Amino acid sequence: MCVLGDNVLAEVPSVLRQVWPDGRPIIIADGNTWAAAGREVQELLETTGLQPAPPHIFPAQPVLHADYVHVSELVPVLTGKTPVAVGSGTINDLVKRASVEAKTPGYLCVATAPSVDGYTSYGAALTVNGVKKTVPCPAPVAILADNRVIGSAPLPMIAAGYADLAAKIVAGADWHIAATLGITPYEPVAWDLVQKDLRSWLADPEGLRDRQPAALAALFTGLAATGFAMQRMRDSRPASGAEHLFSHVWEMEGLTHQGEAPSHGFKVAIGSLISTAMMTAMFAWTPEEVQRRLATAHATTTEERQAQVDACLKNSPFAAEVTQTAMGKLLTGTALAERRQAILKAWPEIQAKVKAQLLPLDELRRRFQILGCPVKLADIGLDKAMLRHSIIVAGMIRNRYTFLDLLFEMGQLEEQIDNCRI
Repeated sequence: MCVLGDNVLAEVPSVLRQVWPDGRPIIIADGNTWAAAGREVQELLETTGLQPAPPHIFPAQPVLHADYVHVSELVPVLTGKTPVAVGSGTINDLVKRASVEAKTPGYLCVATAPSVDGYTSYGAALTVNGVKKTVPCPAPVAILADNRVIGSAPLPMIAAGYADLAAKIVAGADWHIAATLGITPYEPVAWDLVQKDLRSWLADPEGLRDRQPAALAALFTGLAATGFAMQRMRDSRPASGAEHLFSHVWEMEGLTHQGEAPSHGFKVAIGSLISTAMMTAMFAWTPEEVQRRLATAHATTTEERQAQVDACLKNSPFAAEVTQTAMGKLLTGTALAERRQAILKAWPEIQAKVKAQLLPLDELRRRFQILGCPVKLADIGLDKAMLRHSIIVAGMIRNRYTFLDLLFEMGQLEEQIDNCRI
């Protein structure tokens, strides 16, 4: 159940009685989401005789992060109760996983901002022992989003949601690459859930800036549809590509700007601009140029790749796990030669699909600027050296095939990093 509309908060007690007739509700929020909707929901539960447990409220400061340590904190709190997550990305992901470990019969989510696609998704995006992962767990049984609450969200959260939804454009381009090479096939229903109406959902950044109800509804609908696509596949492929891998690297390595960690959506905005710039440049190559480049491209050896991984990760707490992933997907010898031939053969088809998928870089940047999203590296605390490191590590941390893997296997990644301009 996913409901967006007017006066939806008033429906929380009836939904709880309908779905969990014998449950004792407990609200999980942070200081900000408690003020946005949590206190009102708690009062509704009390006045309608549901006898809620005392709420569990994380502090507003420091900013709460979706770290697995908080899941462990929540499990004993939720055991034997019906969780009501009041919040957006972080609160929802923590409660999503903690509900599984506490063996609750699901949970209810009261959305407070159109800021993430994770409300309806299968899996929780959590940092586990320093590594960003999608940890398996089902979506909430019910999601209630009140137009008044959603429309009152801080503009940076609305902007972050827009950036997260816009990321599906470049994520779709990455899926085109992987599917055309036969690495990750399309799942047609999941593809259409995200891509069919994506451009219409993204069409009115000015309306979002001005908090127009239709634009806000379109944004929330798009984010929810993306989550449903991830539910269907039990995988985040429909929602993320290299642009999210950049964000994961920055989160794992503790990127901050002016003393604070940029939001997920703002990191993804920069990641989407990087992906768009690099894909636009590489897919300007003709098949003849691809053939020429492949004919002279260096083939990275196992020893060279290990040295690169070691240099990038050094003594990072997630070094062992990332090393295993990076080395496991390295192609050498005959396997690499066959992949390069497949790339050359498929290039015209991949090129046409990616060009049709991408928004022009200037247009994507313009839309982000309307909402106040970051559009320059320095806007989230990056410089060129950090960008180079981030791009290389992003290609190491997941088995998801993206344009970064394509460039690496073609022996062109280093050159294209140097040419990246956003």
